[in-house]
Amino acid sequence: MNANASPAGRDNAFDLIRLLLAVTVVYGHAYLVGGFGDEGFARFCKMQTTAGPFAVTGFFGISGFLVTRSFALRGNAMGFIKARLLRILPGFYFALAFTAFCLAPLIAHHNPTAGPWDVSSAFQYVWRNAAVRVTDPGVGDVLRGLPSGEAINASLWTLFPELCCYGLVLVMGVLGLIRHSRANVLLIAAAILLLHAAIVVGSKDFIIAPTFLQLTGLSPYVVAFAVGSCAYCFQDQVVGASGAWSAWLIVALILLYFGGWSLLGPVALTLGLIMAAHAFRVTLPVDLSYGTYLLHFPVLQLLTALELNRHGFTAYFATSLIVTGALATLSWFAVERPFLRLKA
Repeated sequence: MNANASPAGRDNAFDLIRLLLAVTVVYGHAYLVGGFGDEGFARFCKMQTTAGPFAVTGFFGISGFLVTRSFALRGNAMGFIKARLLRILPGFYFALAFTAFCLAPLIAHHNPTAGPWDVSSAFQYVWRNAAVRVTDPGVGDVLRGLPSGEAINASLWTLFPELCCYGLVLVMGVLGLIRHSRANVLLIAAAILLLHAAIVVGSKDFIIAPTFLQLTGLSPYVVAFAVGSCAYCFQDQVVGASGAWSAWLIVALILLYFGGWSLLGPVALTLGLIMAAHAFRVTLPVDLSYGTYLLHFPVLQLLTALELNRHGFTAYFATSLIVTGALATLSWFAVERPFLRLKA
């Protein structure tokens, strides 16, 4: 779900890691939308998490690092806001419109139990969700009878909390914490981690964490973002820790398998991914991670309406990657990249 351009120089593996995280989200959602039951990843984790939330945690962690870097390089609020909106909104609006006016009518046509698609419901879907916070999950009743019929694109909900995290960086940047008081950034990250711990291990009758974190389950993502932001502020120590990326990722695997993921997983995964991104140099010709994340869910809904899930998970998953990859490429060249050129 991450929506940030690669750091200058591209002497890192952020693009590759984000693409792998996006594919992981597709994997998890393929089980859900295709009606295949519990995924193998979730069974490995003893049902502590599933592939989708795991990958989204990684996205938030990397986003914390890169977005904090974005403010530090620009040094002003308006430039930062412009850059973030140009990265988030064009791809998001393309996904909304393409889903409502192209994929939804195809789903309705091939889903024998669907209600009719109409232009009015399509416009309503785009308009009601245009503020990024998704309040209308469906386009008419085109998903009726499908295994996952609640939302035509259940991936979009993460963009609003990510924008809220951008707001946290904006506040810290305006206050001068990112450039001149990185110890305070560390204190903020520590406070967020303590609030998260209160949610995970505290009594339901006495939890001091903010209500919105309790009710929405956002605290793991906010922790990951805060750790990523803190990692940028202390990048000399974090990036310079040669080989430590593997140790942190091993810790993440141990937490996944033996328990404790909910409490400490966001920290270990974030540090492991950020260190790994700086340990390798992998240049990709295009950045398809954001488009893949935004468009894969309605593609899966369409493939289910076409009953491709009856041919088994492998064929279903592979086809979803091919179709989504093609649409993500269209999104990159026709929408995302042209707007990214306006950031400077």
